[in-house]
Amino acid sequence: MMTDLISSPMLILPPWYPRILDDGTDREKWLAARANAVIGASDAAGYVNVASIEKYVAAKLKPSSFHGNAYTEAGHEWEPRLLASRGLQQNTMLIHAPGEVGFGATPDAITSTPEGIILGEAKVKHNKIVNGPSPREFRQVAWQMFCADWDRVLYTEFVWGEVVNGELRNGAIEPKHLRIYPKDVEHLLQPMIDIATPVLARVRAALQFAKELQL
Repeated sequence: MMTDLISSPMLILPPWYPRILDDGTDREKWLAARANAVIGASDAAGYVNVASIEKYVAAKLKPSSFHGNAYTEAGHEWEPRLLASRGLQQNTMLIHAPGEVGFGATPDAITSTPEGIILGEAKVKHNKIVNGPSPREFRQVAWQMFCADWDRVLYTEFVWGEVVNGELRNGAIEPKHLRIYPKDVEHLLQPMIDIATPVLARVRAALQFAKELQL
């Protein structure tokens, strides 16, 4: 007698699943993973001058004692709300770029669709009126697209809230947003890679040297 098999829904993992460096559920572990020779989006967004490579290396190797302030706490409170206004769920996973574990990013939102990957980036602008992303924020978005898998990314929903006294400015019902496509920031990517590559190599060499000294 044959036994009937009970079928169950197949779990479909997102395309970036094999490239998760840390799931972000423990912030201290996430910070440690990011500090372990990983050039993140906030790092790469500041890479604008080839002559400053040594400075970028020193900054990456310097232990960070910053664990947030009132503005970061407000950001943690507002980011999920800003993303939800665009139908996006907050992400905490640190993922690495295809082919390079040393290039990573934690997009504020990342979701997979049959058509491709959609990213989200949320910013809280305290007591500021802005017309859109700053140059640094555009570079950050470009790096996130690169790490998510450039050819699969459809766009990034960039959403920002102009917050005054804990509320959206002028009683706005919804935050502002801008859809950024890969073609909009493509020109920003290669210059960052050209700087990030030697920075990563030197950071890895320095960490390896420090490790050998401890043996």
